[in-house]
Amino acid sequence: MRTLPSFQALTKPLVVAAAVLACESVHATLLYEDGFNYSTGNLGSSDVAPNGNPWGGGNSKITVNTGSLSYNNLQDATGANSVGIVWGTSAGSVFNNYTAVTSGSIYYSFLINASVAPSAATYLTALNPSGASPNGGTDALQVNVGVNAGGYQLGVRTSGASAKLAPTVLSLNTTYLVVAEFTFSSAVANLYINPVVGNPQPATPDQTVTGTVGTVTTIADLGFKAQSAPTGTFTIDDTRVGTTWDDVVPLATVPEPSAFALAGLGLAGLALFRRSRG
Repeated sequence: MRTLPSFQALTKPLVVAAAVLACESVHATLLYEDGFNYSTGNLGSSDVAPNGNPWGGGNSKITVNTGSLSYNNLQDATGANSVGIVWGTSAGSVFNNYTAVTSGSIYYSFLINASVAPSAATYLTALNPSGASPNGGTDALQVNVGVNAGGYQLGVRTSGASAKLAPTVLSLNTTYLVVAEFTFSSAVANLYINPVVGNPQPATPDQTVTGTVGTVTTIADLGFKAQSAPTGTFTIDDTRVGTTWDDVVPLATVPEPSAFALAGLGLAGLALFRRSRG
């Protein structure tokens, strides 16, 4: 007599498939993600990030604005707003905290769109120990902007090293994906501009600098800086901090195909089960 497969045996692959599909969007080491889903106005203590921490500091030239940025195949962070940073009036900064990282590597990504080019080369955003604002001198991992007649440039810096600009000239009113990386054991800071989402981390960064090993011992916040003297206008969106490349450059997920795949597997399993009983 033929032995019929049990329903559990037939459905076990479905459970495995569901687990795999569910795990695709899990980023265990994503430390911070912000799409600036706040009320418009000054970014400050009344704005609580998705990790539950309110923003510290504040400046009238660092504001939450209507409208968001997007980048090809990059998963959107929740929120329909973005942060605007206007230079040339008053200096100030804002920052937010996350779980401290003290070893390995840390990655920081964000989208940037400049509508007014910077008039001087200096720092725009940085990662630091908890509660520290971007300062331009001892920042653990700093992203700078630079002057170029055809647009502007981006650079990277860490404690014990001078800032270096990547050679790529960026256009105004265009959105770019920026990824900065710092490795504690070597004090190396790397900068990547417009990496292809879904691809592995590029073997060669757009710019790299080496700081003093042991100077940076912990990183636990990110911040933005408004400068008083140089001019420039920037929009920032979809900020992420994590300990792997994939954490901060997540491929956009399309839930419908996964749902259809599970449904198809379910129907196939049910049909097989019925045929085996017939």
